[in-house]
Amino acid sequence: MQAEFGPVDKMPDPQFWGMIGLINGTGWHDNATDLEPLKAALKSLDDLEICAFEEALSQKLFALDTRHHYRSFSWFPGLSDTFLYKRLAVVAQEEDYFTKVLNIPHKFPWRSTKWLEGLLYVAREAFEEKYGRDLDYSASICCESFSNAKGWQK
Repeated sequence: MQAEFGPVDKMPDPQFWGMIGLINGTGWHDNATDLEPLKAALKSLDDLEICAFEEALSQKLFALDTRHHYRSFSWFPGLSDTFLYKRLAVVAQEEDYFTKVLNIPHKFPWRSTKWLEGLLYVAREAFEEKYGRDLDYSASICCESFSNAKGWQK
């Protein structure tokens, strides 16, 4: 639903990756990652820029949502949440690693109990803390696992 903001262009890649670079810690696991510097930077942006970050993040996650990436992650079907959280961890590793994994799906990390769920919510949390209300914006594409129909074709 894009009720409040309507369609929003994604944040330009240099700005997006600069924001991702603010993440402290490993970026592989919520307990070993500090998203507060990223959240603080997001709070310094205006509302449309926060939405633009959310849009860019969703597009990156969508791009990694493919059959080939999943097969490197697990042979067990249906691990939608853990696959999403591991894709978030790949994004948190910054542009060079993301691009390598995007272009060479067998480089996608194998499933584990370590993932980065918090990155999924950081833009919404920043918006709520800044404006005192929920962010009424949904990206133009769905970042949920198995949403990229073209990426899941045989």
